[in-house]
Amino acid sequence: PLGLRKSASCTTVEQFLLLCCAMGNCSCVGGAPVQFHEEELMPDGTRAPWPREVQPLVPVVPLMGQDGSGCGDSVTNVTSLVYIERGAGGFHSGASTADLSSKMSDISSRTKTKTISMMQTAGLGVLAVPAGKLDKARLNAFVERLRNAGVDLSRWGYGGAKSVQHLFWETYEQRGCMIVGEKEKLKRVTRLVKIKLVAEIFGVDHGLFSRMQFMHDGQTVERKQVPLRKLTWLMVTDAAMKDSTEEFSDENCKYTENWRSACKKTLEERLGLSLAWQTQHLVEDTEVYRYSVEDDVKSDGYPGLNTMYCIHEVTFHVRDPAHAGVAAIGLPTGQEFATAEGDFNFNNQSHENGLAIGTQLNIWTWSRQTQVAAPTVRKEASVVKVVVPQKQENVRLIRRVPLPTASAHILASMQQRLSQTLPKKPPSAVLWTCMLNLKTDWVLAKKIAAKITDPKYTLHDFNADLSAFPELNLYLLDERQTQGKTTVAGSAAPSNMSSGRTIGDEFQRTIGAFYAIYWLMRLEVDGKDGFANGVDDDWKPFQLTDADDMRVTHGDKRIGFKENAQWPFFHKLLVDAHLLEEKKVTSMFKTTIKLVVNEQRLVSLLALTAVHDIMKMSMILPEVQKQHEPYHGYGAGDIVGDHDHALAYVMEHFPDLLPSFRDLESSEKLSVKFTQCNLCFNHGWFVQAEAPPGAIFTKFREALIRDHKNQIDSQDVALYFVHWLTDLAGAEPTPLAGCEKFVTKFPLPVLNSFLRSFEFVEKIAAQTETQVMEEYLQMRWTENVPSMGPVPIGDCAIAKMRLLCMAQMTALTVLKEFDSLGDEDRETLSSEMARSGCVGQCFSAQLMPKDSASRLEGPAFLVYYGP
Repeated sequence: PLGLRKSASCTTVEQFLLLCCAMGNCSCVGGAPVQFHEEELMPDGTRAPWPREVQPLVPVVPLMGQDGSGCGDSVTNVTSLVYIERGAGGFHSGASTADLSSKMSDISSRTKTKTISMMQTAGLGVLAVPAGKLDKARLNAFVERLRNAGVDLSRWGYGGAKSVQHLFWETYEQRGCMIVGEKEKLKRVTRLVKIKLVAEIFGVDHGLFSRMQFMHDGQTVERKQVPLRKLTWLMVTDAAMKDSTEEFSDENCKYTENWRSACKKTLEERLGLSLAWQTQHLVEDTEVYRYSVEDDVKSDGYPGLNTMYCIHEVTFHVRDPAHAGVAAIGLPTGQEFATAEGDFNFNNQSHENGLAIGTQLNIWTWSRQTQVAAPTVRKEASVVKVVVPQKQENVRLIRRVPLPTASAHILASMQQRLSQTLPKKPPSAVLWTCMLNLKTDWVLAKKIAAKITDPKYTLHDFNADLSAFPELNLYLLDERQTQGKTTVAGSAAPSNMSSGRTIGDEFQRTIGAFYAIYWLMRLEVDGKDGFANGVDDDWKPFQLTDADDMRVTHGDKRIGFKENAQWPFFHKLLVDAHLLEEKKVTSMFKTTIKLVVNEQRLVSLLALTAVHDIMKMSMILPEVQKQHEPYHGYGAGDIVGDHDHALAYVMEHFPDLLPSFRDLESSEKLSVKFTQCNLCFNHGWFVQAEAPPGAIFTKFREALIRDHKNQIDSQDVALYFVHWLTDLAGAEPTPLAGCEKFVTKFPLPVLNSFLRSFEFVEKIAAQTETQVMEEYLQMRWTENVPSMGPVPIGDCAIAKMRLLCMAQMTALTVLKEFDSLGDEDRETLSSEMARSGCVGQCFSAQLMPKDSASRLEGPAFLVYYGP
């Protein structure tokens, strides 16, 4: 129907369409370029029904022009590639580029069309020769030499192996290898430059790999391969070839071109990056260069012919991934792109000579970097030598989360919409535009709640499933004033703009809060290790026994936290918030009580976590509408600058813009909205008893009564504190390293005191301020270590209990000095510290001076940092 003809040399549909559909190289009736709507092929090979309106695919990387706004003349011509890839359904939407596997291409029953940008690198030094134009006499002699040496050529040219013509071309045309030895001792010697190209994508280092190579002979190979190039051999005498190959393995071999100059040629020939572009955008990391030799390797490309590889590994970093000039290689969001080497065009397969040897298509992807490792060597190889620099990078844990591929695609879509004139939609045109047509995947969200305590449900699975919440993508927004346009974080912008790391921090912190929820819900599985220590490169929690373990930082603090944290207090808070609830399990002989996940409640907490800090992205702050003024002091037309009030405003008046909140049950919405209230609650004042009850709780109580009409109960207050706890636990933008804010930077005794206090604060929903404070003070006295004896009574009781909380570890000394004060001073402190600060309220009469109990006067003082 498209007017395209299947070439006789193509054996599969994807081979035919892979490059035929490159923009400008395909045709249809009328001569217009062809773009395919994303569709699926059925298992029987038939095509799924076309939708009524066929929407063309949009390139995920904007095509760069020649006007200075894009890559300009520094990068070769960029077009758009539409192709069909089998097995596309195998990469789920939550997977990151790090999840792409290295394997031979297999035939899958599911297929999807894809569109990516493509750079043509023809004319940059690729020595391509059609197979039919090779010197037949020399080729026949070459084949005979291989057969005489006992090399079985029957497997060559199939299943990923290269053809004998390709080896001939590589040896005599490209001069990329030498065949040395005689008779049955032939060996292929090749010297390589491998380029490790590293860029920071949303705060995480990623490396560039070719994940799929489409060869000149029609074979498609899937493997992870860095940009590499064979060094060109110079003239080698027959004597040198017959002698030992020792000189061939020298780091600076005199028989090949200089490896350092070949580095730049590699990037130019494989990626189409000019020398000027490389100078402007790349910097070499000289400290991680390494040279290695692997001998007698059983080559997959040429079965039966052993190879000696001499490898120079060189690392380059992209200076500024947000620079407009690097957009052609998929930055800053890590999009895939393709390069065609030589005159690679499918139409030529129908020609007599076919595609030239040396031409191929590469599909490139950015993959998350793992920790620095020792040089890897093939198992079959006998290592001759490995040369590494004396100063190596310290092994370090990658602690930030890679951006999911699905998010990168959504960001690209946001960028496209935001680059146009925005509609005047209240309360925020940017928020409305970004959330257009996005929906929460409630099936996926409920799956999280159902599986979160399953030992087989890994952090990696959990991370992938977080794609259920579309609001997460808003954390990657950034306001950049480029010719008056609002753009998405990481889009092409002047190099002096804010860095990807800064932009990505809010995303990382929010993911950290999600991970804290995951670990707390799994305290009986692996939650304690994950919370305290973080995870390794396989997303498995570290189990630390050695404080000097080099895989983590602050090993001593992490071990101490796991051993001394009051985990039962964490658990009780989850129960109080009804995230865990009791369920009767009846068997034949008995009935037992089991704690199970309250899935509806947990989904509400996850939805809250997804949206709670989105208003820190200033570009989506809402504008108060006329019918809603005044709103917390903001008038009509004012931008709500407080991010908590801003979120509450959207929740209350424009909930459709937040699908993860909108679709919750009414009672759960009420609980979530309560967490956004400005309670004016200073937890430190309460834990250390620095303030009287009125200063601590009056605003809290007013919010419960005035704003929520007593519809909030203790479980909602507990949920407020769970959210507060997980939000603070993820405050460091390093989620894979555990909850570092609490574990390495927060005094553990203070955290334990906070945890212990939560159940008392929850009582404010049903008791007075002074009642809550009195019960808390008595608990602190009773549970103090060392024991303080019975709870005090008499005129000084409240003063003593408050002083114990304030003085903490020096309580015994402070209380002793209190008893030694003169009568007048002691009576003054006893009277003043027993004042409640609440109209009509006082502590129990037996705990305070009688005169103070009978005359409820003020003011009541806040003794800030009393001791």
